[in-house]
Amino acid sequence: MNCWTVLGLEANSDLRSIKRQYAALLKVHRPDEDPNGFQRLREAYEQAMAWSRHTASADAQEPAVETQSAALALEAYLESEHDPVEQQAGQLLEDIAVDKLAERLAQARVLHCERAFEDQLLMMCLSPRDDRMRLAAWGLEHFNWLSAWQREDLSPAALHLLLGAYCKYVEQDLRDLLNAGRIDAFIERYTALKKADWLQPFERHDWFNEALAGLLVESNVWSTHLFETLCTHQHWSADDESRCSPLYWPMLVRRRDDQVYIATLEALARRDDRTPESRAAHLLMTPMSDDERRAFARRFFEADWNACLRLSETLKRLDPARVQQMPDGDPYFWKSLKQSGRDWPMFAGLAGASLTVVCAQYFVDRSGFGASLAAMLFWLCALAASGAALLWAWRPMADRFWSLDVRLSRALSPRLSFRRPAPLVLRELLPCWLMGALIWACCGTAALAGYAVVMLALSRLSRVAWVNTLTIKRPNVRLPVLGTTGSVALMVGVMAATVLFYLIARAQLMGVDQGLQPFAQRSCSGAFDSRQECRGAPDSKQWYGHLQAQEARR
Repeated sequence: MNCWTVLGLEANSDLRSIKRQYAALLKVHRPDEDPNGFQRLREAYEQAMAWSRHTASADAQEPAVETQSAALALEAYLESEHDPVEQQAGQLLEDIAVDKLAERLAQARVLHCERAFEDQLLMMCLSPRDDRMRLAAWGLEHFNWLSAWQREDLSPAALHLLLGAYCKYVEQDLRDLLNAGRIDAFIERYTALKKADWLQPFERHDWFNEALAGLLVESNVWSTHLFETLCTHQHWSADDESRCSPLYWPMLVRRRDDQVYIATLEALARRDDRTPESRAAHLLMTPMSDDERRAFARRFFEADWNACLRLSETLKRLDPARVQQMPDGDPYFWKSLKQSGRDWPMFAGLAGASLTVVCAQYFVDRSGFGASLAAMLFWLCALAASGAALLWAWRPMADRFWSLDVRLSRALSPRLSFRRPAPLVLRELLPCWLMGALIWACCGTAALAGYAVVMLALSRLSRVAWVNTLTIKRPNVRLPVLGTTGSVALMVGVMAATVLFYLIARAQLMGVDQGLQPFAQRSCSGAFDSRQECRGAPDSKQWYGHLQAQEARR
């Protein structure tokens, strides 16, 4: 079974018929419903297109030879001696410019050499001149070349060659306008071409349709307004009667949807929302200086960085031109702005406070090592849970006063902290102070002093320029990420284990004579011991008197 049988076409079908039949059969053999039939249809379509192009190129060789012969004949004719009419037309076209053509044509009419003037101008449009396409455009307008009103005795080979060259010129002109982003000029040029007489034949209108669709697909610039304009005037749609090529229409629709999504992101970036998508769009799509980016990235949470990762992958696929405008052309430039471990100094201070409490207790009551370790773990878990809860509730609230926080930090933060870069007053410094107040209220002045010493020491160390050889490389190990519920459960489990360990450590070990081992009963300690030697015992006198009274009553 050959390709023509699969397509249901004759072996001499043209490219246009093959494309239309392929689009019609795609509705029958869908890739998701009939993959085998779609594969056979696709292979038959490619073979038919290749055969049709080869046949068209072979058929075009004869006109090309005829065109070359006509050009050589005319060149030889122009180099020979001309009659006076040809000489006058040649003198009028010598060193001609486009703005002088109307004046020279009027002179040719006075000298009765208008036909020779037109013939020689047509050949000049085929010569290797820089302005030959401008001359051709003037000839198309004034002599109606390539239309139904042109002269019948013009060379068909020359007109065929002019048509191919001018089509390439028009397509390149439209491509330059579109790539430069001059959408209004593109639409104006398109409107003028649509009304041109030389494009009215059906086959040329089909070429124009294909060229417009190809330009929109290949260009880096997209305009929804331009796409809707072309859909309206060129009758492009998803219907069966659409005049857009079935090869280009799905790509155009996909690109339209992608650009609508990009426009939505641009609008989202201009809004001052606190959603992760809005912040990621603002960071990646808004022009900012490096300092502005670093300052803006300090208000990001983990959800915001995840949104940046998703948006970077989307922009890399949909908008390469915008990616080139990012720092170093890298869509993941924001990773260097991500500050990891900003909270660990406060938790290190909590560890110092817990250690101070335990040391003070150890020196006061001389408790054992196990009890001290359990107490330190208990206080560390309690304070760490309080600090995590404080940060979780505080930072979203501080984010609402971001502008005030930036102004306060710029004026006060370098004076209030040794850290470099200077921390934010409302977002970072104030939670540390509140945690210090909580430590003082719960654990006393000694714990507050330990917390303050650790925090000040770490702040001071942030100013030290460490040698690169001292930098510890973090191992490339992916640890399991716990959610909020898992983290709370883990912390509760650690605290429960700490309390149990504390209780066990507080218990005293039993001596040799303690516990449930048997022991000797003390002599004369029983309540009914009536032996003679026990009658005088202090603890049995009362009971012995009671027995004597009972015997007397009997």
